[in-house]
Amino acid sequence: MKRFCTQLENTDAAVFSVFNQPFLFSANTLTYFPITDCAKDLLLAQNLDFETMDENIKQKYPHKEIEMTLSKLQEFKESKILSPIKAHAKGDLYYNDYYLKLVQSTRCNLHCSYCFARKDTSFDMNLETAKKAILFFLDKFVPDSNRRFIIDLTGSGEPLLRLDFILKVNEFVLELKEKRNINIFCQLASNGMLLTPKVSSLLKKNNILFGVSLDGEKEISELNRTGLNYEKVSQNINNLENKDFFGLAATYSANNHDFIKIFKTLFAFKPEVVGMKPVRLPENDKNSINMNNIEEIKDSYDRFAKWMYKQLVSNRNDIFSAFMKSEDYFTRFLKVTIRPFRIYYRCSAGVSSFAVDAKENIIICPAFIGNKEGIIGNLTDGFDPSKKQKLERLYADKIRYCKKCWARYTCAGECFSLGYTTNSKIEKPVPAMCELKKYLIQLSIWFWTSLRFEHPELYRTCVEKY
Repeated sequence: MKRFCTQLENTDAAVFSVFNQPFLFSANTLTYFPITDCAKDLLLAQNLDFETMDENIKQKYPHKEIEMTLSKLQEFKESKILSPIKAHAKGDLYYNDYYLKLVQSTRCNLHCSYCFARKDTSFDMNLETAKKAILFFLDKFVPDSNRRFIIDLTGSGEPLLRLDFILKVNEFVLELKEKRNINIFCQLASNGMLLTPKVSSLLKKNNILFGVSLDGEKEISELNRTGLNYEKVSQNINNLENKDFFGLAATYSANNHDFIKIFKTLFAFKPEVVGMKPVRLPENDKNSINMNNIEEIKDSYDRFAKWMYKQLVSNRNDIFSAFMKSEDYFTRFLKVTIRPFRIYYRCSAGVSSFAVDAKENIIICPAFIGNKEGIIGNLTDGFDPSKKQKLERLYADKIRYCKKCWARYTCAGECFSLGYTTNSKIEKPVPAMCELKKYLIQLSIWFWTSLRFEHPELYRTCVEKY
C-alpha cells in the first residue's frame, strides 16, 4: 500500500497508513489505534450512511462487516474521537528545564557546509556580560527555584577555543549553585578536535556536561566538515576517562541520511546517548531537507524505525536507552505519543529559554546571531514586551498555519530559525519539514501500537520509563 495521510474533512482526526496498516489518530482525544481496511475506506469516503454509500465499497466488503464498522464509527463520533476542530486550553508547559544559551563566540576551527552561524571574531563575549546574563536569567526570567537551570556555552562556534572563559563562567555558576541551593549546571557541544584527555578531564572535574557532534563515518564527516580530522576526534573520544553523561549527536542532511549507519557508527564509540537531528537550512540549499528528497528521508526512517524496534524487542536495552535519552529528532515524537499528551510550543524561546550575544542583546536562539530580526531585548532594559508576547502567543492553536492541523499538539509548529530563513516569518512552516514531522508522528504511532499488541509487558515498561 502506498503511503498516505488524510485529515478527515471537518474533523480533528487523520487516517494514515504505515507499513500497510491503516491507523486513526484523534487530536481531540489524543487517541490512536489501528483500523480495518473497511473502516479506512468508509472514513476516506466521508459517508457513513449505508443507503447513499459508494457502490464500490458495498461490493468490496460483506454487508455484515460494513454494518459493524459503521456502528463502531458512530461510537467514535459519540465519544468525540471523530469531532470538529476545536482549540484546547493551554496546559502546563512541556519544557520543565530552563535554558540560557550564551553565544560566547562565533569562532570555529572547522567550516561545516551546513552551518548557520556567522564566523566573526568580534563576537567574543566577555566574562562580565556572561555573569550579567546569568543573573538576569535567574532573577528576572525563571519562575521559581524548583527547576533545573542549564547554562549552554556552545555558542555558534567551537566552545573549546575559549576554554579559560568557559571555566571562569562555570566557576561563577557553581558559586551560585551553592549560594542559592539551586540545580544549575553548564553544558556544551564540541566538534571534538580540541577535546584532548587533559581537556575532557578538566571538564569532568568541573562538572561541565559535554558532547561531541559527529556526522557518522569518516568520509561523510570530513566531507561535510571541512578541517575535521576524524582520527583525531575518534582518539579523543576513545581516550575519555569515562563516558557517563557523554553524548554524540549527528546532523543529517541531503547527502547523509542513512540513519542506521549513522547510529551504529556513533554507538560504537560507547557514549551514553546518541541522537540525530536534521539541518536547519532553507529548501533551496543543496544540503537541505526538501520536497525533492523527503521521500528518501522517509524511506530511511522506515528502515531505522524497524531496526530500532527490533533492538528493543531483542533486549538491546543499551541501544534503545541511548536513543531515547538523547535529544534525537525522532525521539521527540516517540516521547510525546507514548502517553500521549499535548504540547503547545514547538520552540522554548521566550517561554523557557533565550540566548544572549556578546553585545548583551537577548536573541531568540543562537541561530539568530548577527540578525537584528532575532533581537527580542537586552540585558539592561530586559525583554521587549511586544516581542516576548509574540513568542508566547505562538503556540499550537494560535499559529494560523497550524491551528487546523491534526498534528498540531504533537508537532506544535516550525523551528523559528528555519521559518525565518525560508519564509521571513518565524512561525511559517517549511513544507518538507511539515511532511517529515507528520511522518515521524505516524511512525511513532506505529512503533508504540506494535509494541503494545505484540509485547504488552515491554510496552508497559517503556511507558513507565520514558
